[in-house]
Formats: sequence, C-alpha cells, structure tokens
Amino acid sequence: MNALTKLPLFLGVTIGTASAAVVVPAGITAFHQGDSLDGNGSILKAADGSGMAKGDADDPSTWTVSSTAWADDWQGFSSDNSGNNTWAVVDLGSATAGLDKMYLWNVQEGNALDRGTSAFDIYYSNSPTLAAPAAGGTVTSYDFGSGGWTQLSAGNNLAQGTQVGDAGESFDISGASGAQYIGLHLTANHGGFRTGLGEIAITTGAVPEPSSLGLLLLGGILGLRRRR
Repeated sequence: MNALTKLPLFLGVTIGTASAAVVVPAGITAFHQGDSLDGNGSILKAADGSGMAKGDADDPSTWTVSSTAWADDWQGFSSDNSGNNTWAVVDLGSATAGLDKMYLWNVQEGNALDRGTSAFDIYYSNSPTLAAPAAGGTVTSYDFGSGGWTQLSAGNNLAQGTQVGDAGESFDISGASGAQYIGLHLTANHGGFRTGLGEIAITTGAVPEPSSLGLLLLGGILGLRRRR
C-alpha cells in the first residue's frame, strides 16, 4: 500500500517537450502590394521564407538573410506613417493556441535599407469588425481601432537591415495566444520613401510530448516492482 501511494511522485516529474513550431500563414495583406500583386517584391514575399537561409526550418532563431534582392523584400509605396496609413495583417488561418514569438527581418535591398520599418505596434484578433482590405496598387489605410482588435504592445523597434547574415529580431506574442490574426501598425521607417519588411515568421511554443508521460509511468511501475 505504501508503494502504491508513491506512484504520483513519478508522474509529477516534469515531462519532456516538443520543439516550437512555425505557423504557416493562410494569408497576408498590407496597405500596399509592393512591387507586384503576387510575385517578386509583393507582400506575399514577407511571409514565404524567400531570401532566408534556415539552419532549422522549425526554428526561426536559426534563420539568417541570404538574399539582398529587392524581389525577396516587400516595400509598400508610402513613407507617410502617420495615422493609419501603413500596416500589415497576417492571417494564421484559424484561432492558434500557444502563440509564442514573432520574428521580423527588415528590408535588405542594398540601396533601400532606409525603407525598412523602424517602429510598430502589435495587435491581435479573432474576428475584426472590419476586415483588413486586400493589398493592391493603391495605398489603403486601415484602423486597428475599428473594432475587434486588441493592442498587444506599442512602440516596438526594429533595427535597419544588415543584409546577408542578418539574424532578425524576435518579439513576444504569447499574450495573443488563441488569435487568428496578427496586425502590425507600422508607425515609422528608417527615413526612406517607402515602408516595408523583409520577412515575418510566427511560432507556437514548445508543448509536452505525450510519449514522455508514458516513459515516466513505465519508470514508476518498474520502480514499484523492484520494491516488492
């Protein structure tokens, strides 16, 4: 009887965890399409992994810039960061539990580094009152205060791109766990006449591995058998 009462002690040991996972966006839109609607230099290039060297495809902290071509950047056609003019919205496809980090890399084109975003606010939502408009060839404003959005953080800073080898920066979005949409209000750039980003990657945090629980239970049972 005494041995049986000790079994919960084995189960109380911290179990192992699986690696964080990259969330593949279902879509992305912004205040302007960039250099094309859906090809080189478009907003789609900011969320497709182009121009990146991936040490571990599931861990953006190992990713670095491998291309400085304009085609792998997104540069919206506006430097007026006042009001609600410059923004981007990432659609994760569904409510996503366990959101952890957002990794950002800035514009990397050699003569356009100053077009990169320098300051931004982060928002999240599951059901915006007003859907973000599709990106097109005309600059379109969008107000995150239009309903359904919650501000996660404000006044975040992003350094100017450093080209090949740039490891980007990470931002905590765990407070947005369960959201489907992540919004970026781009409030300043580095002085250029356009505003953009190089790449966005979003991850969920590490989760418990079910197999670890089984191993712990087995260890507990074996321990009990040895006590007999």
